[in-house]
Amino acid sequence: MPYKKGKGLVAAALVASLCLLPGLVPAPVQAAGEALRADTRALKQADWQLARPYGRPMLDVAQGADTILGPATIPARQMVHFIRQRNPHPKLNAPLEDVVQAYYDEAGREGIRPDVALCQALKETGYFAYGGDVSPDQNNFCGLGATGNRVAGARFATPQLGVRAHIQHLLAYASTERPKTAIIDPRYELLAEKHPELYGKVDSWTGLNGRWAVPGKHYGQEILWMWTEAQTPDGTHDNLVTGFQEVFAHPDDAQAYLYRGILFFDRHDYWLAERDFRRALALDKTSPAAWYDLALTQQKRGELEASLASYDQAVACRPEYLQAWYNRGLVAMELKQDDKARQSFQEILRFSPQSADAANAMAVLYLRKGNADKAGSWLERAGQINSANPRIQANRQQFQTYLR
Repeated sequence: MPYKKGKGLVAAALVASLCLLPGLVPAPVQAAGEALRADTRALKQADWQLARPYGRPMLDVAQGADTILGPATIPARQMVHFIRQRNPHPKLNAPLEDVVQAYYDEAGREGIRPDVALCQALKETGYFAYGGDVSPDQNNFCGLGATGNRVAGARFATPQLGVRAHIQHLLAYASTERPKTAIIDPRYELLAEKHPELYGKVDSWTGLNGRWAVPGKHYGQEILWMWTEAQTPDGTHDNLVTGFQEVFAHPDDAQAYLYRGILFFDRHDYWLAERDFRRALALDKTSPAAWYDLALTQQKRGELEASLASYDQAVACRPEYLQAWYNRGLVAMELKQDDKARQSFQEILRFSPQSADAANAMAVLYLRKGNADKAGSWLERAGQINSANPRIQANRQQFQTYLR
């Protein structure tokens, strides 16, 4: 399933400390139907925590990238680097390198694309940070049997077996060929026997929408965007020579200019990056990545109005572009355009109801306006999605101190 998630100073301190205990869901900030009384001025002036904006430019998803079966495109070591950039301390019961290699071994054996399957695991677990119904000790990387309402799902003895079960379940959707190893996926036979309309008939990642994840309207697309992000140069191993080679080899390909522009962006040459992103748009005005990358560059240069307009174009080209919606919301907040900010975070929650950071951002919008009732409701929702999110924990704790 998709990734989820007194009477004196002594009593107040005890409540605050309990809110920070790992794995403990904080007490509700608002009782049902009860209006909150709070220090409105303090709410408006306080420093509330938000997830940082997405800062990496991106390439567009390549055509023909939707198939579940096939070889890897991204080397295992690059996937390790990609994961560590986003979560330096993954909650795993084996070294990260071993888990990544297990994906390449298990998926490679069954003909499943290892790098994309791994991105599905990253989506399900929040880059192995967890926070939903499934806990790290289960070695369940894809939400097998986790049907919501605190149903944790399947448990596997080792990370290797958890990876194997994940790959076997993907194989059940994509092929009628039986796994090459003993079946340990507890839902493989259920799918094969009870769902002939699905068994071996779902050969694309977007075909998993509403099937692997419910409602999951853009489940497969989100996996592919993550996979595309993992391929995007980050300045670690790429140099400008590679970028110029791409442009010289493919002068009429918008992706080539995006690639080189990203390399300029990594060098903080934002003017040159913007020039390449605009060249990409001259070749393909419907490229959501080109508009998004341009918006990021304008944001870096402090051109917030222009950045907001570019984010508008990005989401117009790809309405479910969650990163663009989130950054658009933060830029709108900075420009005091609260209606646009609210729309941005609501769009994220429409496409991805389990986005704790979007729910938290909605809370912060109302906190900055001094609206304790709506802020409290959104903080409650954010905590229900992911009680382990440190920003939500900090905001809930601080919010309690301003209640009268």
